[in-house]
Amino acid sequence: MSPSYRTLWISDTHLGTEAARATDLLQFLDHVSADTIYLVGDIIDLEQMRERPIFPDTHRQVLLRFLELSNSGTRVIYIPGNHDHDFRSLVGRDICGIPVMQEAEHTTAAGERLLIAHGDVLDGRMNRGGSQHTLGVAAYRLVMRVDVTINYFGRFLGQDHLPITARIKEYIQAANQYILRFEKTAASYAEERGYDGIVCGHIHRPCIRRVGDTLYANDGDWVEHRTALGEGEDGKLEVLQWKSGAIQTRP
Repeated sequence: MSPSYRTLWISDTHLGTEAARATDLLQFLDHVSADTIYLVGDIIDLEQMRERPIFPDTHRQVLLRFLELSNSGTRVIYIPGNHDHDFRSLVGRDICGIPVMQEAEHTTAAGERLLIAHGDVLDGRMNRGGSQHTLGVAAYRLVMRVDVTINYFGRFLGQDHLPITARIKEYIQAANQYILRFEKTAASYAEERGYDGIVCGHIHRPCIRRVGDTLYANDGDWVEHRTALGEGEDGKLEVLQWKSGAIQTRP
């Protein structure tokens, strides 16, 4: 029996690029259901498509699947990110019945008020770190490119996803410091605005943890990690990962 969740958060699918794991995402959606799905930005990579426009049928099928879910009773909400920011011009309207929002507020079954945002709004705060921030961003993006490239070719050899990024990050201090700083910045941003926590994407690093009294949760991506966040009926959040043809949970 497919697992059912009160809420799902999915972001950073980067459809329109060769790195997108659209087939895996379609299989994931076949194996899970939810009352509400938040699409938390960078669903279509419009920036990359301007340079090299591609959009395979599997990518189109992902979009159609979200529309089908919306039409069949699932509440689907779309929050554009920095790679699909052009759709922010539609905030306050809807796309085929799916409302487009700059950000959203979600109350869990446990009563926690969570801010839902892509996460690029935090880039301005992160930039205050000067040269240290610049080094961290460069290191992190380099690791991401290595991961995407190796796994892209690995797919043609029939290999399952290799967690290259996670392993390399363990040895690159600047990348680790950038991630930790982002998480703390996000938690502080939510706390300042009176929320109990925040759910975002943007940095492609799935995580659920407490920063002080504030919940920080990141749903990861469908380029490197193939992850989403799920909220159970008790309000507990968990990281869901599509791996070896099945949904696995991570703490």
